Amino acid sequence: MCFLRMEDAAFSGDELSMYESFFALKEKPFALTPNPRFLFLSKTHNEVYAHLIYGIESRAGFVEVTGEVGTGKTTILRTLLSHLDEDKYRVSFIFNPKLTAFELLRNINHEFGVADDGLNSPDLIHALNEFLLAENQAGRTPILVIDEAQNLSGEVLEQIRLLSNLETEEDKLIQVILVGQPELRHHLSDHSLRQLNQRIAVRYQLRPLNSEETTSYILHRLNIAGRPDGNVFTQAALKKVFQCSGGVPRRINLICDRALLTAYSEERVTVSPRDVKQAVAELAGMGEGSQRVFQVPWTALAVVAILLLIVLAGFYWFEPFGKSSVDATVTQTESQLAPVSSQPPVSKQPVAQSTSPPSTTAAPLQSDSLIASCNAVLSQWGAPLLDGNVSSAGFDFDHEFTTRGFELVRLPGHFDEMRVFNVPFLLPLSAKQGGGYLAVLGQTSPERWSVAPAYQGHETLSTAELNKLGLRMAFVPWVDFASIGYVAVPGVRGDNVRRLQFLLGLAGCVDVPTNGRYDAASVRCVKDFQREQQGLVVDGLVGPRTLMLLYQVAGAYDIPRLKTL
Repeated sequence: MCFLRMEDAAFSGDELSMYESFFALKEKPFALTPNPRFLFLSKTHNEVYAHLIYGIESRAGFVEVTGEVGTGKTTILRTLLSHLDEDKYRVSFIFNPKLTAFELLRNINHEFGVADDGLNSPDLIHALNEFLLAENQAGRTPILVIDEAQNLSGEVLEQIRLLSNLETEEDKLIQVILVGQPELRHHLSDHSLRQLNQRIAVRYQLRPLNSEETTSYILHRLNIAGRPDGNVFTQAALKKVFQCSGGVPRRINLICDRALLTAYSEERVTVSPRDVKQAVAELAGMGEGSQRVFQVPWTALAVVAILLLIVLAGFYWFEPFGKSSVDATVTQTESQLAPVSSQPPVSKQPVAQSTSPPSTTAAPLQSDSLIASCNAVLSQWGAPLLDGNVSSAGFDFDHEFTTRGFELVRLPGHFDEMRVFNVPFLLPLSAKQGGGYLAVLGQTSPERWSVAPAYQGHETLSTAELNKLGLRMAFVPWVDFASIGYVAVPGVRGDNVRRLQFLLGLAGCVDVPTNGRYDAASVRCVKDFQREQQGLVVDGLVGPRTLMLLYQVAGAYDIPRLKTL
């Protein structure tokens, strides 16, 4: 086992410069400071990069990115911001979120170059609104980025929500990106922040690297630093780094940096597993000669053994119950870990049906409009309904839909903008409109639409009536049948890209390659498809909007359609 604290180790400049020369490096390969030149796009990093681009390009309003300490959130963020066109975007970056609401407004205005001295909150908001309107007229998008957002107080988050009310009839005037540790997600799920939580249109949780990605990450950084051959760490040492770091990039950097220094001190040009183990011991403050990381007391082992015996005895005496429970758990785990086929499925059955058969006895719609509207949409997909144990209090949209095989996307826009994507969706109603949620299910005539539950006694509403609701956000459950995810970075490779190319071919792009690389020809096919569809930005970025329509045009899957006439 490996235990490592995240504190930064202190090395002298002379030592570092000497080991760089010794290993024929041009610069330090494992520095802890975020450097866009060293950006490594793993599958998850590529996806979060794509989420950020998608959120900004689509003017989604709010984007949330979470991840554990050291997973690379800030590096991704700085890389993205460095590539934004200054003629199109203005950025306000807040990296010290421990502020009052008034201090936050002053900092935002200061970062945007707006007057921030000697003003009260209403004056600051007025000055900011004038600036945002001017930027909108000039065709630029202001972006507010808040790092370490898990430290924001409820008062400050409410102030941020109010900023989203600064908008024209067509556009949000400011895009907000909240970046923080996983605690941010729990913080936003608080009932008092439900209005803000519902407005977050794009979410992503950054995960650590796996073993293969950890090796690629280390070799990538060595290549940038001047060692393209990569013959610095042995294969066994690379595996040891993954075991001790858990795939967290900051930990990888700490361990590799110290291991290089350890090997240099003994004048060895290759880092061994012993060097990695020694590096971890030193970083953990356990001394140079420590050969053991942790010793479990015998009393603790005895207690664990007794507990295991009790559990096993319970399974023996209650075999029917225990065995069925274990078998169910194993079956569920195997289904979750089953790899996605490299060939796109051609089955006409949606994922929700194939993985979770619908209930044979559909539960009646409950009086709670949230539960009723969700069940109405789920029934359109033939997916399992919410049962009587679920209530609107503390309802977790993401959990309830993702466990049923759905992607859940929050899209900004009016009804006319939402119906373009041609799948049933949920609309949150304001307090003046009775509150709750309204499900828009399908077309009953050219200008009338079925809704659930009945709205003010009506089971159908006209296009004009839906548009008059003045809604600015929709919850759209859909199925990413081929597990394509986000594809945004040209040159990225993977089986998901090959499946995307297959769909593009079904949708009419006859010259799309099937090499699994998002090359220029694939980007061109995506842009051609986006150009032909209403409601899509022609940018070559493959996100939920593009995929929703691509699956429909490809025609390989049964999808409930909003428009049927």
